[in-house]
Amino acid sequence: PPQAQPEAPKNPPSRRRSPALPQRSRTSNNSKMPSTTAILSLASALVAVASASKPTFDYTFGANCPFCKQFGGSVLHQLFSAPGVAEGAAWNLRLAIRGESPDFQCPDEDPGCPMTSYVLCALEEAKGNVDVTIPFVSCWDDSEESPAVKAEKCATKQKLDWDAISSCASGEQGLALKKTASEEFLKRFPEHASGIFDVPHVYIEDQEQKSLKYGDLLKSLCANGMQATACSRTEGYARARINVV
Repeated sequence: PPQAQPEAPKNPPSRRRSPALPQRSRTSNNSKMPSTTAILSLASALVAVASASKPTFDYTFGANCPFCKQFGGSVLHQLFSAPGVAEGAAWNLRLAIRGESPDFQCPDEDPGCPMTSYVLCALEEAKGNVDVTIPFVSCWDDSEESPAVKAEKCATKQKLDWDAISSCASGEQGLALKKTASEEFLKRFPEHASGIFDVPHVYIEDQEQKSLKYGDLLKSLCANGMQATACSRTEGYARARINVV
């Protein structure tokens, strides 16, 4: 008699149901080895669950804001480098910029936001890879060199295409990125359409963080479900005092 078909694994509610598993091949020992489709479906489900459990770290900053540079060059670098934190959180970076071309406004920058152009183009070149974007921002913030020099240095350090970034920053692509970033900033912070930018902003799971100390941010990430070795370590937290403008 024909053998029974194995049931397809149940998928998470928000995901599209996988196609039915192919019929199990007949073997002399009636082995019940899982099919490749079943293994891939299970792996996809596990990845989805792991991603869903990551708390979001949402960071808005200015490319030349003194307090943003202090935070990015120290606390952000330390937090991202803590054991398990880089992969344990979902990272979202946003530039503080508003206005229209060619008169974009950014905190502590000349009109047109030339420094923001370099950062936006570098983030675009990194294609969302946080193992590149966060170190680039920290490198940028930690440098006191001229914008073009430090942009090239930090891009090279992260193995980004400097020629592409330079061309982007001085051309139409850079203008388009600034326009998009301006729209995103005003959508996120309509109360800062004028006046001070009030950066840096840090939100964890959409909750604004009043303290930007390393230990407090780490505790907040851990309290929001981050699975990281750093969550079990409570000694030696650096207490950097950060202000906002």
